Amino acid sequence: MDNISIDDDFGDLDNLIDDEPHPQILDYRTRSAEQSEEEKKWRGSDLELHDQCADVLQNLTSKRRRWELGTGPEDTPVLEEYKKEIIATRRESRDHSAPTALHILARLKGPFSEAPKDIQCQVVGHLLAHMDGGVRDAGTANTGKEDLFLLVALKYRNYDFIECVEKCRGEKFSALLHLQDGEGKNYIHHLFDLSDWKKKHSFDQKGVLRLVQELVPKALPETLATADKSGNTPLHYALDFRQCHNKPPEYVEAVKKMILAGDDAMKKKRTLFNKNQESPLIYSFNRVEEARQKKTASQSKNAAPATAQSLEEEIGSKNAATRLAVGPRSWNGPPVEKGDRPLRTVKGPVGIPKEPIAKEPTTREQMTKGPVAKAPAMKEPTKADPRTEGDRFPGGPADSAAKPTMSRANTAALITHLPLSQGERQIQSPTQAKAPPTASKVTLSKEINAEKGPESANSTNQEKDALRWRALTQIRDFITTHYIRTRPDMEARDLVFSKRNPLGKELNMNLFFDAREQQEARKIVDLLGRMSVGGFHGTLAYVYLPAIVHIPTGAPFAKPTAADRTRQAKNKNAMGREGLIQVFDKLYELKVRNILRLYVEDWQAPSHTDAAIEVALQGIDSLAIERKPEDRRPIAVETWDWRKPDLSIEVIAFAAPTVEHVNLYWSGNQAVLRAWNCKEGIPKLFASGKRLKTVIIHASPGLENPSRMVAMLSRFERDISKETNGKVKVKIDHRMDGLFTNMKAGEDTTDLTGDDPTKRQHAWVNAMDSFRKALSSFPSLKDTKAQRLKLALVDDGINLGNLDMYNGIVNVTGLSFCSQESGSERPWHFSSTGHGTILANMIVRVNPWVELYVIRVQDEASRSGAGRNIFARSAAKAIEAAVDLQVDIISMSWTIKNKAAGGAHAAPMGGGGGGVGGRAATATTGEAYDIRALERAIDLAAGKGILMFCSASDDIQAGAMDTLPYQKQPGAIFRIGAALPMGQRDPQSEDVRNIDYYFPGNQVAEAKNPRSAEPVKYHDGSSVGTALAAGLASLIIYCARLMEYHKAEKRERNGVRGSTPYASLAERLKHHRSMKQALDNIKSSKWEDPKYLPVWDVFGNRADWIKDALNEEEKWERLGKLVDQLGVGIED
Repeated sequence: MDNISIDDDFGDLDNLIDDEPHPQILDYRTRSAEQSEEEKKWRGSDLELHDQCADVLQNLTSKRRRWELGTGPEDTPVLEEYKKEIIATRRESRDHSAPTALHILARLKGPFSEAPKDIQCQVVGHLLAHMDGGVRDAGTANTGKEDLFLLVALKYRNYDFIECVEKCRGEKFSALLHLQDGEGKNYIHHLFDLSDWKKKHSFDQKGVLRLVQELVPKALPETLATADKSGNTPLHYALDFRQCHNKPPEYVEAVKKMILAGDDAMKKKRTLFNKNQESPLIYSFNRVEEARQKKTASQSKNAAPATAQSLEEEIGSKNAATRLAVGPRSWNGPPVEKGDRPLRTVKGPVGIPKEPIAKEPTTREQMTKGPVAKAPAMKEPTKADPRTEGDRFPGGPADSAAKPTMSRANTAALITHLPLSQGERQIQSPTQAKAPPTASKVTLSKEINAEKGPESANSTNQEKDALRWRALTQIRDFITTHYIRTRPDMEARDLVFSKRNPLGKELNMNLFFDAREQQEARKIVDLLGRMSVGGFHGTLAYVYLPAIVHIPTGAPFAKPTAADRTRQAKNKNAMGREGLIQVFDKLYELKVRNILRLYVEDWQAPSHTDAAIEVALQGIDSLAIERKPEDRRPIAVETWDWRKPDLSIEVIAFAAPTVEHVNLYWSGNQAVLRAWNCKEGIPKLFASGKRLKTVIIHASPGLENPSRMVAMLSRFERDISKETNGKVKVKIDHRMDGLFTNMKAGEDTTDLTGDDPTKRQHAWVNAMDSFRKALSSFPSLKDTKAQRLKLALVDDGINLGNLDMYNGIVNVTGLSFCSQESGSERPWHFSSTGHGTILANMIVRVNPWVELYVIRVQDEASRSGAGRNIFARSAAKAIEAAVDLQVDIISMSWTIKNKAAGGAHAAPMGGGGGGVGGRAATATTGEAYDIRALERAIDLAAGKGILMFCSASDDIQAGAMDTLPYQKQPGAIFRIGAALPMGQRDPQSEDVRNIDYYFPGNQVAEAKNPRSAEPVKYHDGSSVGTALAAGLASLIIYCARLMEYHKAEKRERNGVRGSTPYASLAERLKHHRSMKQALDNIKSSKWEDPKYLPVWDVFGNRADWIKDALNEEEKWERLGKLVDQLGVGIED
């Protein structure tokens, strides 16, 4: 192109102006030579990416450039394309934490915020479109070392940048939240993770809280369920006690939403537990313990004890327990919120005050008269709690003296704002989180003083505690209740209680109560007392109470007969029942405060009175003039299923004001239906707390025809929907065959025993009975501190009411690894066949001083009908639980075939009397996996040095090395065969070479109960012998521990130091080889078979010798000689 002279004529060009590009583009092109130098500079290494981003922002903000055509003033040049290209594609190699323009803009809080919103979106949108070719898939992780650019914005408080990114990406924004950094953390992780950067960057809690509220609901469930390299999800970090400190209710609500939104994804991705096997709840408690230990170590190092206030500032409550946190019971820590604690004075029906009626109000004393209803007074136990004050896991407040006036309508407040003391922190239902204000103000300090006395009176600090840690306690309560509500028992137990607890505590705590097969209220109370050894959680998944026999108030107690029950059913005019009041009193005494699902069979006439139902749940009758000091506090219910026909809504509104789901049983009476849907019925219950969600009507036509019944129910459904604006859903369950047809719960049990009073006892059993009685004669034995043996009975559960307790000596608790059946758990204290009950009685018959852990496994009837089959997976979990509980002995009276060829296996429950049946199941991948899990569990128990006893199969064709558990660890398991009454080996026992010992297993009589008129029952099978063997082993070790404790106490009195030889013997006896030597030491010159132990010549003779002792010290000397004899040949 020729050069143009200044004198050239440009007139022709004027005519072409419309055909040329826009003037600003022409200007840009005419100055291309000038700009080329700048472009070279931009493309070179002289300018840092930070400077380039700042330059672009400055040019756009100052309007020296506009982003593109069609935006901004027309006379403003468009930003150079190469600049757009460079900031979109360049990566800064000198700053790995901020390598891209998005990271830079996230840092430039001031310049970015000063830019107009449209310019922010133009720049950020351009960069996002070019980021790795667009937004990465939600499943793709950034494995590099660079920070997430959203995290950089969070560090620099550049909330405008985050808002801009969200606006630019729209629905795709959730994918950005899912991106992970080199530690595996996504953006939601970083919102909650208290990393060092938050200290360095002056962490902005208010800003982060706003982001939590806005962004957590937009995160994908998979994002919330993502685990970082430590295995922690965002929920783990959200429950860190430091994160929850001083948080407002908005934070609590955001975390609750996160729990609900991410739960299913966490189950699917298996991220409920981190690499330390901590659920989010356990993670929360363990972080407290870590902080406490760190504080203690720091205090020790500096030799200057920190003040209580400084410790409280770092880790919360100074009254928290000092052991390893294992769940809600472990650290009562941050105290509960300051709340109101009124006493009720209720007048009239729901929401309608009126004068007291002339009729004498029903009181607790009047309702519990008579021998049957003598429940213990609701007072704190006078004896010392076995747990420390900080460890106690009760659940509720003591009684207060305030007496405000309350109507029936606002009784919801009575549950939701009852404060709990620091030492008695309990899990509350989420239904208690939002309550209307109560009528009086009682400070937390007064409540604590009422329970603990004047030494706890520091109200100011405790009130501050309650406020600072309110969010933490509310979130813990919510997630605990959520786990218990949504999981089967064994899954909830893992999530709520730590499996890594070295003491093995909490794992056997009861999370539900099922009293099926009990027919009397007093027996249900007794069952609760027996189960109290393991303790009850404050929130129970469900409580099931069967129909109980009605005994009129004041009537003397007599065991009901079939005729009594028939006559009772026919007597429609009898006074209503009140028996279950004492059951709920006992539940409250055991610290139960919330029942998620309540099932009560109350359809047999006469049903419980309305007053009895109110007192059972609320502790007071709605028509009582005022609450008395002895009246207990309420038990909250979430799902109500009290199966009483035509029950008044007023009763439910008072008894369970926070209820969310209600089951009603309608007999066909139209007046009842109209009362339920009138404004004072279900609409009033809904309006009182806005919690009612579902009403299920179980309807029978009664005297009406079915079509009329359907029409009435349709009208009822429309009325409820209208009155509640569709917030309450009505479901109809038509029961045309009768209201309670097929409603009876429970399953039939099979009596495995037979009556034959002519049979005589085994000499073996008689000898051990004599020794038990002799040992019981030691006056100081009941006060001994000798540690009991922990013995796990892995079987089909026990019927706890049929367990011999030997005057309260026996301690028993348990777990169940049975899957749910028809929505109900299959508890450890219910045996499907009675087999486990027989074995438990055999164990405690030999050694009632044992700590018995009943672990129920899942079983089913064999196809042959001759026995029960158990599931290998359930057995594996049971053995693992026994290891977690740190038991000393495991008794397994069952075998599972494990044929390598084809992998078929059968699982007969019991070796003999329980019936040996079994199906040869087709080998599947799942079954093979379950067998391997069982093998691993057996190896684990053997590796922990736990003594194991298993039964030989009573199938003569079976081989020892074909069945588990023996096949996997033959050198670590005692295999027990059955013996006949005279000590001969049972010819039905197989593979005699691999049987270690023979114990009584043929026609073994139960222990005679002198208070029972029932004939003695007899039991068969090697399973019975296995239980006797496990009991004997536990007794041998316990005797050594008794001698250890006695000698140590005696030395201490005499001022002698050092341990006794019995201490090392007791420890060595826990090993398989030493126990075998001790069992071999039970021998007699008059008995030839070394595998059938002649206990009559060792324990039987010693029993007589101990009984003949002149004083207790002589008894101890003679017991010591027995222990010495058993310890011969046992060396370190």
